[in-house]
Amino acid sequence: MNAAARQLRWLPRMRARRYVAWLGRHSNVVLTTCALLVASSVYLAAFHLPLQADFSALLPADAPAVRAAEKLAQRAPARDTMLMVITAPDPATRAAAARVALDGVTAIDASLVDHVESDDGALRDFVVANQGLYAPVSELETVRNELGKRIEAAKLEANPLFIQLEDEPVATTSGGFDELRAKQREALAKLDKQKYVSADGLMQVLVIKTSFVATEVAKDKQLMRKLEVLRGQIASVQPAVTIGFAGGPAVTIAEHGALTRGIVLSSLITALLVSLVLWLHLRSARMLVLLTINIVVGTMLAFGAAALSVGHLNAATAFLGAIIAGNGVNYGILLVARYLEERRTADVEGAMTTAIAGTIVPTLVASLGASIAYGALGATKFRGFADFALIGGLGMLLCWVASFVLLPVLVMRYGRGLVREPAPMFGSFVVRVFGFRRPAVVIAAAAAVTVLACGISWRYLANDPYEYDLTQLRSQAPDAQAARNWLKRVDDNIGRGMAGLAGQTYVAVDDVAQVPAVVAQLDELAAHEPIIGAVSSVLDVVPRDQPAKLALLADIRTQIDEVVDALDDTERAELLALRPADSLKEITVADLPPSLRKKLTERDGRTGLMIAVKPGGGFDERDGRDLIQFAAALREVSSEHTTVAGASLLFADVLLQIQADGPLVTGIAAIGLVVMVLLVVGRSRRAVAVLVATSAGSILMIAVCALAGLKINFLDFVALPITLGLGIDYAINVADRAAKADPIVALRSTGGTVLVCSLTTVIGYLSLMVSDNLSIRGFGLASLIGEVTCMIAAFVIVPALIALPLGRRRAAHPLGHAGMSSDSLVQAR
Repeated sequence: MNAAARQLRWLPRMRARRYVAWLGRHSNVVLTTCALLVASSVYLAAFHLPLQADFSALLPADAPAVRAAEKLAQRAPARDTMLMVITAPDPATRAAAARVALDGVTAIDASLVDHVESDDGALRDFVVANQGLYAPVSELETVRNELGKRIEAAKLEANPLFIQLEDEPVATTSGGFDELRAKQREALAKLDKQKYVSADGLMQVLVIKTSFVATEVAKDKQLMRKLEVLRGQIASVQPAVTIGFAGGPAVTIAEHGALTRGIVLSSLITALLVSLVLWLHLRSARMLVLLTINIVVGTMLAFGAAALSVGHLNAATAFLGAIIAGNGVNYGILLVARYLEERRTADVEGAMTTAIAGTIVPTLVASLGASIAYGALGATKFRGFADFALIGGLGMLLCWVASFVLLPVLVMRYGRGLVREPAPMFGSFVVRVFGFRRPAVVIAAAAAVTVLACGISWRYLANDPYEYDLTQLRSQAPDAQAARNWLKRVDDNIGRGMAGLAGQTYVAVDDVAQVPAVVAQLDELAAHEPIIGAVSSVLDVVPRDQPAKLALLADIRTQIDEVVDALDDTERAELLALRPADSLKEITVADLPPSLRKKLTERDGRTGLMIAVKPGGGFDERDGRDLIQFAAALREVSSEHTTVAGASLLFADVLLQIQADGPLVTGIAAIGLVVMVLLVVGRSRRAVAVLVATSAGSILMIAVCALAGLKINFLDFVALPITLGLGIDYAINVADRAAKADPIVALRSTGGTVLVCSLTTVIGYLSLMVSDNLSIRGFGLASLIGEVTCMIAAFVIVPALIALPLGRRRAAHPLGHAGMSSDSLVQAR
């Protein structure tokens, strides 16, 4: 070997020796600095890193649905809606309980409750009193004309009107008198029905409008505590009454609680099982403690940095603690395993020098690969995944830094007496399962499997693999299910659209003069799109064409007054029911009942600019395709002077953004990883092996997900780019060791440690399966599949490619290429 090659070979070890000596001299400074940083991070994470469970926290700030929701929130006085549902065995008991409930909710602080809707009696009375003004002009003209014909006929025959009506009844036609009278009876019957009470009188709903937005979890909890106290008070007096809550704070707290419980349980499971695996591999409780301290420090630093940079957690980042710990511990495991390997023949400093020299570059490649994979998520427009990218990518780098700054100090100070090598069982298992001796056959078989996986993956991706069943994205926690069950009962017994995803969507205009045109456009949409339902606006209570209607009503009043005295009692009553009141006048917003006027009034005092749209009978709130269709239909009325906002549009934007950003994020991650590997590893057989294995493992992951019937949802679409980063991690460590010794030796030593690393990550993903949130479970399962396929690819493809005959031309490819250590290896035992 020439002098240049020898110098290249020993350069990493020389630098590592100086670095180890520096750590030894400054160990107190390192430990003190880490302790201060961790204490600061714990404080920041505890008090400045709130959890936001709502979907709007995931969307980009410039998403149409988010912009519209924020604009509407600035105009609307109430911020969220929830239902208090009261059921009883009889109407009287229900009514009594509802009165107590209404008094109790009304007494809650105004910082929590803006107002309560419980009875539309005043509105119904108002409409009945002014019923003539709510009839269409065409119907009023028909009534006037019909009465005119009857009066004229009576005059011609010189007989009282009631005799002619009885002897020669007018045939009922579409515009006939009898039909109009029937319409009036039908309208009055509808007005006689309480909007907030079921037809059988056994259920009543209080619609509570909050004074805060859904993301203010502290206020959600305050309100729910007060409502729970109120429910208990009612139950103590009326034990037969049942009270439930749906929508708004009830759902927010349920989802938030499910995420919080999942985080705690996932972390506990990960810590317990990872500790068990590490103890089995390292066979040292002390080394296990040191590794635990190291990964806790790295993870806490990541969340401390998140508190300073992002400022919150969301449904996408809530479980990053388990993921960062499960992935980040790999660097420390590889370092410690190599240290214990070398400790058999070297002192503490010498073993640490060799361990750092031999692992720092491949683990750096692995760390950079993971960071690039996470960082690629920053290209998406999702705020949630930009946060995921920052926290995850920074977490991987911080765990790597801790593994090569803090962990060596801990080991050299507190683990000096440890000389036991890692247990051979993991390495032996890898050799028995993956220790193939015919690399050409292995490569051919792997190529065939990869080609088949490509075909399956292509078919899967080409056939709309996205999850549209929103029940697969919800929490399955009992309280969340209870809230949804109460909402379904309300929908079934009272009517849809009071709260929840199927609630009203709003179209807000800038000027009341725009309302008629927008309402007409929405009515036309509803006529052609069964997914669009009833449209409500100020025009429903402040009717159009009032001057013309008042003139027609005056004519009708005069006509009736001319003949009413000549009728018998029955016919007089029938005709007087159609007689417009003498006091009728043009209605303005100021004439409306106070409760209705409040609903129509915005923060700045303007009224009547909000148009509510309910979903139609063809709308299924659980179907993402319906959400997209509903949002697209409503946005047809959107313009510079209109704002369309609602929960349905938020969900639709999530689904559409996934479809736009998924391929982009994956492409960026793939390109970034290729460039990084070529720059750090160099254009060598190792680089080819790493990239081929990572690609094959990722493609196989997609194929397995396809065969398992998994769909891509708002969270698990990030599993593929993360899997690419993991593929680099395992492949580079196996390739680095296999390039310096017989691949079987590499599988027995480094392969065993890589298996342990993989198991810790598997445990991290498996722990997500305990979550009540189905989207979190989907992410855990998809990531778990990717973890296993990339691990298998690293154990099968990398050694086979390295072992091909061309790979033995060592003179052309120095073992120390690209800064890789070429220290002597421990032979297989």
